[in-house]
Amino acid sequence: MKSLSNVLLSLPLRRYSLLPIVWKRIVGENITKFAQVIYYKDGVLFVGVPSGTHAAELSTHADEIIEKLSEELDTPISEIRFKVYSFNIRFEKDLNLDDLTEEDKRYINSIVSNIRYPEIRESIFRIIGYHILRKRKGI
Repeated sequence: MKSLSNVLLSLPLRRYSLLPIVWKRIVGENITKFAQVIYYKDGVLFVGVPSGTHAAELSTHADEIIEKLSEELDTPISEIRFKVYSFNIRFEKDLNLDDLTEEDKRYINSIVSNIRYPEIRESIFRIIGYHILRKRKGI
């Protein structure tokens, strides 16, 4: 018996439309906030990430992710390429990290707490903080 996702994938022009949905199910919602499927071409899944650090970390799990994607989809994926997208905050003047809630700060700290170098930890904290604020303000 075919799964619903495999049936939907067999429809014309819909074959790759479920990749972002399955990606989110496999890597989880927290990762999906920063690593999103950009496109798929010739067996390669392109995923946008905000930094080389994210790309390096996710690439260590690429084989496992490919295996899980293959279990869920009939889409042949032989490689995942992580592309660093520009994290350009055009409206940074409208954003203030002081607007982050204590819960936001705890969440971000839970992500960056294991980063060894304070400068990198602080930089990633700001990136995630601005991302949260941009999303909250619809920027």
